[in-house]
Amino acid sequence: MRIRRLLHLLGPHGKIKARFGQWGEDVIVHRNFDKQKQGFYVDIGAHHPFAHSNTARLWLRGWTGVNVDANRKSVDILRRVRRQDRTIWAAVVSDNIAAERDTIDFFATEQTDLTGTVVPEMASDRGKQTSITVPCRSVASIIEESAELAPNGIDFMNIDIEGMDEEAIASLAEWPQKPRMIAIETYAQTIPDVMQTETFRIMSENGYDFRFQVGLTSIYMRKDFHRGR
Repeated sequence: MRIRRLLHLLGPHGKIKARFGQWGEDVIVHRNFDKQKQGFYVDIGAHHPFAHSNTARLWLRGWTGVNVDANRKSVDILRRVRRQDRTIWAAVVSDNIAAERDTIDFFATEQTDLTGTVVPEMASDRGKQTSITVPCRSVASIIEESAELAPNGIDFMNIDIEGMDEEAIASLAEWPQKPRMIAIETYAQTIPDVMQTETFRIMSENGYDFRFQVGLTSIYMRKDFHRGR
């Protein structure tokens, strides 16, 4: 199994692939967990086992976790490749919406495939649009489910859900477990801009330090985070 996982590191010409994340975020994540052979991740908006994935390198090292995506095609391929993970087909919504309903309707186009996750108000105008019904979950409920699978705690959490990221962490104070590291898209252009966001306020008030900004992704670490284990 480990050999099979490592084969995915090879590029088309036999070269080792250095990173999988869109901006190289996974390089920072990997370096901060470089001494930890086993661990647990939660990937919200997982998209694909390798393309633009901030958890691919961890999975290749033998980590396991929970993947969540609203795109059924993404979920199918994640289940085929990451068989030891739990992969959930669901759209992440606010706690209030999740309390009121079990599904949500999205507008998808015929071009929807593994290149992107379908989200409300963000579907492309190209092609014929169709309405699809998707199960919906709050992040709090996903954390609760993940905590049962991670007796040593959740090490890393990635959140990339196309503009819904801030809502996803609104209930962070009430989560049954707080991941040691969280990578979340912020869409701020500069570090001072990041520090003016609601995301920064929520993270700071819940015991996290803002450590890195890579592209559009902000990386936070719990104040008691120690490299490796």
